[in-house]
Amino acid sequence: MTDVKEITEAIQDQILSALKVSQTAIIESVRTWTDTVGAATPEKLRTEAIPGLDALPDPKELMDVGFGFAEAILTTQKEFAQNLLAAAAPNGSTPAKPVTKKS
Repeated sequence: MTDVKEITEAIQDQILSALKVSQTAIIESVRTWTDTVGAATPEKLRTEAIPGLDALPDPKELMDVGFGFAEAILTTQKEFAQNLLAAAAPNGSTPAKPVTKKS
């Protein structure tokens, strides 16, 4: 009988692979669309010519802030789950070591 952990890991690998393939297809589509529209757009309508555009936040910085927050939430949730498993372990068993938050 195949181990449940092995099956779970195999399914996760397949999902991640499919996700990467679809992401690559989307990125290529957006790149093609951007190049096509950019070539057909008159100079005066390009984003560089829009007044006040430079005052808006940088999209990459906003993305980094958002993903940094998501990473912090995921880390906190993992610590919680590990501590919950340790607290729920029956007496005499070897529970997972509680995780302490590093400062």
